[in-house]
Amino acid sequence: MVRKLLFGLMFLSLLVALAACGSEDTSQEEEQTEEGTSGEETTEIETDTEEETEAEEENAVEGASADSYEIWVADQGLNEIHIIDGATHEIVETIDFADVGDKPHMLVFDEEGEYAYVANMGSGTMSVIRASDREVLTTLPTGEGAHAAIPSPDGKRTLVANTPGQSMTEVLIDKENEEFTVDRHLELSEVELLQDESEFPNQRPICLQYTADGSKAYVTLGGGGLFVLDVESFEVIEAFGKSIVGAHGCGTILSPDGKHMFANSGSTELAEYYVFDVETDELIYTGETGGIDAHGVAFTPDGEYLWMVNRVTDDAAIIDPETFEVVDHVEFVGEAPDLLAFSPDGKYLYISLRGPEPATGTHDMAGDTPGVSVIDVENKTKIQLIELDLAGDPHGIDLRVVTE
Repeated sequence: MVRKLLFGLMFLSLLVALAACGSEDTSQEEEQTEEGTSGEETTEIETDTEEETEAEEENAVEGASADSYEIWVADQGLNEIHIIDGATHEIVETIDFADVGDKPHMLVFDEEGEYAYVANMGSGTMSVIRASDREVLTTLPTGEGAHAAIPSPDGKRTLVANTPGQSMTEVLIDKENEEFTVDRHLELSEVELLQDESEFPNQRPICLQYTADGSKAYVTLGGGGLFVLDVESFEVIEAFGKSIVGAHGCGTILSPDGKHMFANSGSTELAEYYVFDVETDELIYTGETGGIDAHGVAFTPDGEYLWMVNRVTDDAAIIDPETFEVVDHVEFVGEAPDLLAFSPDGKYLYISLRGPEPATGTHDMAGDTPGVSVIDVENKTKIQLIELDLAGDPHGIDLRVVTE
């Protein structure tokens, strides 16, 4: 009887001990759960971030970008400026240039994207558009066949290359008062350094670009050759003839580090590019694009590569700005590619494609469908064509980031 009583007491003690342990374990688990709540929330946040990332990637495929931006295209065939939304790749606005300027050829924004400078080749004028409300502020006479109007890095002036007029015109800019005034004019036919007819068949300026400080501008010539303009004195200080720089070049662009100026030349037989040291104005490299009729150029936003299109062969060369060599090639970017603009994030390249009836030009550069080609930069493939009217002839193209 005593043994049974002892056994019962021992069994009861064991049950009490087990109950206590269970309670203690439960308490510890609850404490751990409370302490680990932030960890569970972190996991949920990470899951949400992954979902957001997937959504962003999905939007990117459809044409959206982290930055809101617009692509502006000068259509010299229709005398219109088309504005394309960067997110939808649809034309959302059109500026009628019928009563503004004939054959809007080149269109370039200033550094801030506040004003667009349009060279009207048919009327020999330059128009200024305030980008925020699309208002044409002024149209100024600059010279016969105004081809390219390029604003300086400091925003104080625009230089206009008047191609048939064989001249350069300076327009002074007063942004604060929104005043634009025609100032100096240079007749290139009278420049001593350009008088050798064997090297300079004509003095028709085509395209230009400034050095980083805006003190000099490199300008290509239609018949072949290139000259360097001292912006302050408005004098030609160096010149290279057609035996060095070929004809019809429109690929002047400054390297991201500001040390080199790239230029090109193109025809139905030629596609060369050139690299100049901007400190000494020496030609230090000449290369071939691997296509025919080199024309438009643009650096990727990160500055790692220079894209250069060939109008006749419908392809593009990708150049390393440090070695100056072609490191890749894109076989097809669209019919008759002309000028280029990258999206701010570098995902897309927009290329103007000439129409079947070019409004301007020196040789065969007609395409089948006028519009804007959209290139997936990472995959180096054309993914979309933003079509324009068949009577159109898009040429100038530039991009502005939209700030609210």
